[in-house]
Amino acid sequence: MNKLILTIFFVTSLACSNTKKIMNAWVGLTKQQLILSWGPPSRIASDGGNGEILVYANQLYSPGVNGTGAFSYLNYKYMYVDSSSKIYHWLVKIEQIPPTQVDINVKRQ
Repeated sequence: MNKLILTIFFVTSLACSNTKKIMNAWVGLTKQQLILSWGPPSRIASDGGNGEILVYANQLYSPGVNGTGAFSYLNYKYMYVDSSSKIYHWLVKIEQIPPTQVDINVKRQ
């Protein structure tokens, strides 16, 4: 059991580290480059200033264990773009609500 927990922790750590590297690589690039690579966002909102937040949502499914506990969720990526169309910040969240209902007024951390 301890090996299983250790393995899950290790895999999760690697995934988080990889996500940070990928997302940090976008900082400084342009909105156009992002859209050309990822396609159009699910939603766009104001960042509270002169920029905007591009929201990307990918629906994921977890089958559960032995056919029980299955659920689906949305993996959100918020890309903050300044007035010169440069990405200056990002945020990743997991929600179970659709893009039209997700709270976009997420403050930068």
